[in-house]
Amino acid sequence: MPSAKASISLGTFAFINLVLFIVLSTPIGDIFNMLETEADNQGVNADVTPIIETFRTIFGLMFVFSMVGLIIWFFLGSHEEEYEEY
Repeated sequence: MPSAKASISLGTFAFINLVLFIVLSTPIGDIFNMLETEADNQGVNADVTPIIETFRTIFGLMFVFSMVGLIIWFFLGSHEEEYEEY
């Protein structure tokens, strides 16, 4: 069983990760929308849209993989004190 200190640390990290995603989603979305609008004004929207969508996906996956890594870290940490005795 992981220690209370480790559990609180991992919970804090998860909370910070979630808050960062919520706070950064709107500005990143505004920037990407602005880029798509300006690309459309310049006549290059068809070339930019797939790239912008890829960046949106990467932005979201960054936080998803961070949370998955946090869960894996928690499970691996919960077993670090278990060992076999011969």
